[in-house]
Amino acid sequence: MPKVKMPRSTPALDMTPMVDLAFLLVTFFMLTSSFRSPEPVIVDPPSSTTEIQIPKQTFLVNIDSSGRTFIDITNNAVKIKVLKKMLKIYNVPMLSEEDCKKFAGIGSIGISVREIPQFMELESNERTAYLQKGIPKDSTKGGSPSELYNWAYNTRIEAHNDYKAREEEAKMKNMEFDKTNYIQFAIKAEAGAKYNVVKSVIQVFRDAKEKKFQMITGLEKSPSN
Repeated sequence: MPKVKMPRSTPALDMTPMVDLAFLLVTFFMLTSSFRSPEPVIVDPPSSTTEIQIPKQTFLVNIDSSGRTFIDITNNAVKIKVLKKMLKIYNVPMLSEEDCKKFAGIGSIGISVREIPQFMELESNERTAYLQKGIPKDSTKGGSPSELYNWAYNTRIEAHNDYKAREEEAKMKNMEFDKTNYIQFAIKAEAGAKYNVVKSVIQVFRDAKEKKFQMITGLEKSPSN
């Protein structure tokens, strides 16, 4: 009995589902991603050989070569609460919830509290071009604390409250709690920044009862033995 010859054909794989999946993933990341505005100042810090990682959550003070100070709070929930406190302290009209969320996503800022409402009314490209003179870091003639102090002090308070709230929630849900995930204070100064400016920021941290902070530097190779 003769053998039946089966027709030979090149195997093919339908890639249509893979293409659909790729577009779904791209769409998902586009819709869920939050874009931060360009930083108002680029700081090139001095280098060191330390390999300690920058904390995930920080109250970061950037100092440029001209002595201007910029702040950023990388925990958005804490940043919004501190913003609302600052607006009340300086009798500035409260922002809408939408503007508060936008402010939290801006990144570093170097403007006075009274400029914030005007700043938030600008378009994104206008905010990028806005001249930021730095957070006021000197006490007023009447002896009132500086704006930088109030930012630092209220961030320390709200960061503590946020940490405790997350800890309690983890206990209620019987979940493991990451005790290292809390806001840490840090300074990132331009390599050519004046020492007295850095010293004044350190003093602000001390006045705000924050004695532990990090100095952020660039990484360089260790000298060969």
